Amino acid sequence: MMDDDSDQKTERQERQERRRGPSNYTLSFGGIIAVAGLAASGVATYNSLQNDIATLKRGEFYQERTNERLSEEVKSVRVEQRETMKEFNEKLDRIIEQWPRGRKQ
Repeated sequence: MMDDDSDQKTERQERQERRRGPSNYTLSFGGIIAVAGLAASGVATYNSLQNDIATLKRGEFYQERTNERLSEEVKSVRVEQRETMKEFNEKLDRIIEQWPRGRKQ
């Protein structure tokens, strides 16, 4: 029986010796750096996207304000144009009324 025990121990030792090498669960220093780099890259990308979204929202808000201002200006110009045309038509009507009907030579 002792031989069986010693044979089993020898086999176990051989198996353990064969398993020398990196474990699947062991992270090397390079692996840790790579994971940290990926995480940092993800954070940087996320921040960049957030900044882009904020910039687009600011641009959209600015565009809305500009459109509102231009709409007000267009309305104002239209009112002025109507008033000017009304004055012009009144003056033209007065000139036509004062124009002599028939010219005598």
